[in-house]
Amino acid sequence: MIEENLEIWPTVLLDSVATRKSGHTPNKSHSEFWNGGIKWVSLADSSKLDDRYIETTDKQISALGIKNSSAVLLPAGTVILSRDAGVGKSAVLAEEMAVSQHFMAWICDERKTHNLFLYYWLQRKKPEFESIATGSTIKTIGLPYFKKLVISLPPFKEQCQIASILSRWDDSLSILSQLIDAKRQQKRGLAEQLLKGRLRLPGFDGVWEEKRLGEIFHLLIGGTPSRDNPDYWDVNNDTKNIWLSISDLKEKYISSSRERISNLGVKKSNVKLIPPSTVLMSFKLTLGRAAISNCPLYTNEAICAFVPIKDGSVDVEYFYQSIAIMNFLEDADIAVKGATMNKAKLLSFHVFLPPLGEQQAIAAVLSTLDSEISALEALKAKVAEQKRGLMDALLTGRVRVNVEDAS
Repeated sequence: MIEENLEIWPTVLLDSVATRKSGHTPNKSHSEFWNGGIKWVSLADSSKLDDRYIETTDKQISALGIKNSSAVLLPAGTVILSRDAGVGKSAVLAEEMAVSQHFMAWICDERKTHNLFLYYWLQRKKPEFESIATGSTIKTIGLPYFKKLVISLPPFKEQCQIASILSRWDDSLSILSQLIDAKRQQKRGLAEQLLKGRLRLPGFDGVWEEKRLGEIFHLLIGGTPSRDNPDYWDVNNDTKNIWLSISDLKEKYISSSRERISNLGVKKSNVKLIPPSTVLMSFKLTLGRAAISNCPLYTNEAICAFVPIKDGSVDVEYFYQSIAIMNFLEDADIAVKGATMNKAKLLSFHVFLPPLGEQQAIAAVLSTLDSEISALEALKAKVAEQKRGLMDALLTGRVRVNVEDAS
């Protein structure tokens, strides 16, 4: 049962209800301090945070590494928070681990603070952590902030109930994530078979061809009007001159963008008009990210457009799906900011082409799987939004769970 909160929860110093710890990095010049079986959470593990429990780490240290540094062995159940890069990300240790100096850690007093309640409380405060972090290169939160950090605590039993409720929502999100991963894996496997002719759809027996991209496509590469001239940019969206950067390639079909350029910007730059139903692909930084234009548009110099030399030779959906199985990274130039490929290399890649009707049938099968994945992702996003709303209500004390049973 959930009802309005008629009481005010006491606000206490977090240090008074949990033992705060920090971490350290053993000397990397001593090999005996490393690879000793003790899991060690570092910034390399940022992608594993914000998912309740952290179970694996990128690096391990040894008992000697603990003994000869300021690192400490933290018990299972310790709540950790990144205070540097990835600031505000948090997790609960699934087993004994150590952490680097980039993390704060709290060992909860089991009589006063439930560790999962603290984890969810930190999750809710993540935007605040991100906003107060300072630094020119790496944002960080200084130790004085955490010494003064206060928390509003309901009775311990109610903390347990809140943590249990939110954990059930996270369990649902985890199941959805697993379903999405399984569906993506299913699609990848089927795409490899269908797009290379290893598996034929019933009713098709035509001859396949293998062709270089340069044999079937013109490659159009965009540009960026000068940022120094505001007249080149349509800040009021008065024109229809959609202009894409890589960050706009988020959906399969593209019909809008964050920015537009003016007619003067079109005239005074090397942008090229891309027709509708054209496959677009990033070939710098995020090599291989693809989309299909839903309308005439322009792109920057990091995006290329595949315009068929002969109309009707390649189904747009089929070629969009084919890009996903091309291993561009093998021939890419790897730079600090990401992988890049030049025009000649890109046009040297091959695509397998069945007759047009079979292309369309294969594209329909794979597009159906895309739709199923998108539906699962939309459901996951909806559940995550509902969970955020409930978490906000429960952790601010606006509502209470089983108030009559809390003690």
